[in-house]
Amino acid sequence: MNDELCIIIHGFTGNPWEVAPLTSSLEKQGYQVIAPLLPGHHFEKIRMAKATAEQWLQSVENIVEHAMKEYKDIHMIGFSMGAMIAAIIASRFPISTLVMLSPAVYVATPSVFLTRVRNFSRRTREQRPLLRQAMLNNVTSMRAAPLSNVWQFQKIIRLAKQVMPSLHMPICIIHSKQDEIVDPHSSAWIYHVVPSIEKELHYLHCSSHMICQDDEVETVKQTVLAFLEHYSPPSDFAHIFN
Repeated sequence: MNDELCIIIHGFTGNPWEVAPLTSSLEKQGYQVIAPLLPGHHFEKIRMAKATAEQWLQSVENIVEHAMKEYKDIHMIGFSMGAMIAAIIASRFPISTLVMLSPAVYVATPSVFLTRVRNFSRRTREQRPLLRQAMLNNVTSMRAAPLSNVWQFQKIIRLAKQVMPSLHMPICIIHSKQDEIVDPHSSAWIYHVVPSIEKELHYLHCSSHMICQDDEVETVKQTVLAFLEHYSPPSDFAHIFN
């Protein structure tokens, strides 16, 4: 799998920690993995305020353009807003597969998702204190994001929605029914809009928005690995004996 690269994009106001368990799992299975930090996502409001949708997309495009010279197959994986960025990039380059985790098509208003997070965190206070704190931190970061960034976030969503009808590569979508930030109908909408013949939609039932850090993370990892393995081309060595 040394000629296969997974590029994993984190969410709005987030960072690669959101997808770290999946990153580790893919690396253990032999995939090369790049999980970049998007421009402006440094926990510094001044830097964030200057970041644009074009910069986020360009930073990923640069990675893909360079990777195409070295890797035979490139798998785009994105979480939340990162899933939307991954879809846009997949429409511009010959990507092998696309994995969308909690894709952000329909996002709750700040007041609604804050209420949902509080309700969810009450149920998980004892079992998952670190996840609960991370969820609250995520909401705080989103609420503190400059209005200009929110507009850039919305621009990513609009662009992604426009390209969905042009996606024909194998696509895997995973979403939690309990998502407190992004409406699970987002994934259903994508599944019905993309024309790809090879597409999968998987729902989780106990996780929060951050599915790679919650109780069903093993299911997420197994689902993604099975999907990638199914659509990975046979090795040259195997081809010799077939």
